[in-house]
Amino acid sequence: MRLVDAYGRVWFFVDKVPIFFVDDDTLPGASLPRQAFVRCYVVGQQEDQILLVSTDPDHGEAEDGTTQFRVRPDQLQPASAT
Repeated sequence: MRLVDAYGRVWFFVDKVPIFFVDDDTLPGASLPRQAFVRCYVVGQQEDQILLVSTDPDHGEAEDGTTQFRVRPDQLQPASAT
């Protein structure tokens, strides 16, 4: 999975498919690329409305071990929307 943060930096996550997808359309032969999700929670907010989020709920981390990311509010969806 690829995450582009609020500043345009690209982060890559590698994990099992169920961590990133919420439906059964991830079966072999599904078209790619696909939108994926990683659960997170908001840790804080900067003055410019940029949010600091943590991907710790599912022990998600970028390839370099990073678990906190700065994202725009419009990059997030409530869990019930997935």
